[in-house]
Amino acid sequence: MKEGLLLMAYGSPESTEELMPYLQGIYEGRPVPEYALQENRRKYSMVNGVSPSNNIIIQLLEKVRSSLLSSGISTYLGNKHWKPWLKDAVNQMKRDGIDHIIALPIFPFQSKNVEKSYMEPLEQSVQAEGGFAEISFLNGFSDDRGFVEMWARILNESVAETSDETLVLFTAHSLPLMGGEENAYNERFRRSAQEIASKAGISAFAYAYQSRGKYGTRWLEPSIESILENENGFSRVLAAPIGFCYEHMEILYDLDFEFGSKVRERGMEYIRTRMPDSDKDFVSLICNQATAASWATEVST
Repeated sequence: MKEGLLLMAYGSPESTEELMPYLQGIYEGRPVPEYALQENRRKYSMVNGVSPSNNIIIQLLEKVRSSLLSSGISTYLGNKHWKPWLKDAVNQMKRDGIDHIIALPIFPFQSKNVEKSYMEPLEQSVQAEGGFAEISFLNGFSDDRGFVEMWARILNESVAETSDETLVLFTAHSLPLMGGEENAYNERFRRSAQEIASKAGISAFAYAYQSRGKYGTRWLEPSIESILENENGFSRVLAAPIGFCYEHMEILYDLDFEFGSKVRERGMEYIRTRMPDSDKDFVSLICNQATAASWATEVST
């Protein structure tokens, strides 16, 4: 059996000129709402039209590829909404003779939304290529003990920023609930926040959801804004976006700019931890997930 690890991400445009076709792909042929176009123009203008996520994921891909070389597992990247496209990655895996795909969306918490939006197009792409491979889909990796240890180390780097007047705020992306509940996602986020805080020796902390969309009426709660309204006695907020793995616009804009501005308007200081990005701890975590999935497949066959 020839195995391939397929890292899966959302994707982002490489320039402001690519912004409209990028959004058109997200809206699947429907008219792009004016608010979405203007909001994304504001976001991308902050980073000269290029999200840092593109370069970070390429670095992550290369480091994981190098680390897995000795195990015989090849590594690929497929994005849902931009280049390199998921279907192109699947096509390359077929040409390379891969017959077992270990699919890993780069999202830490198990989620129905993630599974539906990544597993379905992956299965369709594999079937379009003749159903050449079986798929092991890894939905979240926060249960890996390396996840808590990694984030505890990141928080400990910010220990100089913490005090009795500092609220550590763990955040994750809010999800719409009109397609069903996200109990597993909610439970894993909250449990991870508690375990990370405990390992890092943090007592004053809260967890909340950020980046709620403009559609739907029911989203995961509480929001980061509601936490800010209800927490008193702190002079500083230290944000730890454990629901994300690398720098991108929903951190730089939604969290640092929009939420950070609200924190400062209340006379408080806003700071944020660094992200795992392509650091060795995160590379090791992904490689552990891939080799564990490979081993499980060998045992079952």
